[in-house]
Amino acid sequence: MKPIHRYYLLIVLVISISVAACGCTTSLFSSGPAAEYPEVGEYQDDGRIATSSLEFPFQDRSVSVSVSAPQGLYEAAADADKRAVLLGEWEEDDDWTTGYYLSFLTDPQMKQVYSATTDALRKGASGTVEGSDEYIEFMTVYVQSLAYDTRPDEAGPKFPVETIIEKGGDCDDKSILLAGLLEQEGYNVSLFFFPDDSHMAVGIGTDKPGFRDSGYLFVETTNVSLIGIPTEKFENGAMLTSDLFVIPFGNGTMGYGKAEETRRIDQAAAEARVRAEDEEVSLVVMEENLDVMKHALDEENAALASLKRSGNIEGYNAAVSDYNRHAADYNQSLEEYRTQYTAYLADVEFVNYAATHLYDRLGLSKAVTVWERGMA
Repeated sequence: MKPIHRYYLLIVLVISISVAACGCTTSLFSSGPAAEYPEVGEYQDDGRIATSSLEFPFQDRSVSVSVSAPQGLYEAAADADKRAVLLGEWEEDDDWTTGYYLSFLTDPQMKQVYSATTDALRKGASGTVEGSDEYIEFMTVYVQSLAYDTRPDEAGPKFPVETIIEKGGDCDDKSILLAGLLEQEGYNVSLFFFPDDSHMAVGIGTDKPGFRDSGYLFVETTNVSLIGIPTEKFENGAMLTSDLFVIPFGNGTMGYGKAEETRRIDQAAAEARVRAEDEEVSLVVMEENLDVMKHALDEENAALASLKRSGNIEGYNAAVSDYNRHAADYNQSLEEYRTQYTAYLADVEFVNYAATHLYDRLGLSKAVTVWERGMA
């Protein structure tokens, strides 16, 4: 996550200049706000090709996707000025952010990049029906699997061709790429911008209220995660608390229909995590109690042996009764500990499986069912 938006702006306030000529005054520039946004522009295609190959897990298999683009296009995008130039009189509340980020998404040169990438994804998604929820997940996991790389603040976002060829980017780079690919395939998408948290994600259409009643589901792009599950905390411990700024993009109409299932998975994993934490605390207490009981039994056993050696049969017989009763209590406590430990292992196993298989909604849904049956 990097601070975005604020450092990519070159503000040029062009003030109306008046020239006296023939007794009249003429404005050379419009006083209204305007802007010049980043663009790749024309580039020299000398036949060189840049190729990016990525292998990543999806559902129960490993997938390899290879995308090619003109080397000249990649170099032109990498060399492009990523700053916005604001012209005219801009008020503090005027929105230039929408145009700025859309310039990376809608640059005419990116059309061929989107086409080449979606062609490669369709091939890699063998067995996954285009337009299905699984296909959305496949495209999302592809982008999420690209490396999360941060760059200096002043560098600005990347054009999608840069993110693909370099096989990595930060939150805005990867979100711009995913939004472009999804829109290319007819999905209703937007960019989710959180200014105060310096974070960006993707919104994908839903017939439900969606994330913060936006009409879109939250899609994190910096790591592999389930669609519809918002980021709650970043690796540095920061929370996502900023106001949401939605940047709609394109004319797509399709959305994602498995949000209830991903929420079920996420809630089950959260419940299992809490259970495991509580069970671990309980197990520690049970272990301590078992140690105390075992130590007491060992002392009683030693006393019995001493009575037997001394020939005190009457004392021995009286002590055996107490020992047997205490041994039964210990065995019962040990059995309770083993039952609790088995439940703890099941919860931990499910939590770990869920955390490491977020690329497989279908498999996780089955794992939730198995875990729930184990609790019954």
